[in-house]
Amino acid sequence: MANKNIEMPNPLGKMVSEAEKREKRIESSKVMEAVENNYEPKRGGINNVLLKTASMILICFIILASLYILVVGHNAPGGGFIAGLMLSGGTVLLYLCFGKPFASNLRLNFRILLPIGLSCALGTGLAGCFFGKPFLTHAFGHVELPFFGDWELTSASVFDFGVFLVVIGTCLTIIMNIGENK
Repeated sequence: MANKNIEMPNPLGKMVSEAEKREKRIESSKVMEAVENNYEPKRGGINNVLLKTASMILICFIILASLYILVVGHNAPGGGFIAGLMLSGGTVLLYLCFGKPFASNLRLNFRILLPIGLSCALGTGLAGCFFGKPFLTHAFGHVELPFFGDWELTSASVFDFGVFLVVIGTCLTIIMNIGENK
């Protein structure tokens, strides 16, 4: 029976025991296992300063573009659906860059946005029924705002806002759940 601690010469002339070789194999297999299991650092996210900085700047423009598309969506291409997708995409970018600490620091529960958005959209549709009009009949009016001038107010804007909330709630709930189950 062979002794497990037999020293064997290596090319550099040092003696390495069989036990030390086994320990090195075990350590390297743990590293490979961690890589295969998509190991994340304890702080989470990607460790790339340039990407993190660029995403923080980019998210400001994504939010502004999303809100612009939401506001002008009833008269131009866009609306609640596209604006919600844009804002969800920006939030997913931050989640990818900063990882689980970003998700845990969010104060908003995205599941609550679903019933609020559905209530806005359904309430807008039912409002016409209370005045003897067909379902989803929209009303509009004009208001003079100090910095913006003449502003058109429509019930379609409330409907778009409801769709906006539903899309954000759905997309981010799905993405965050996938990220938690990873």
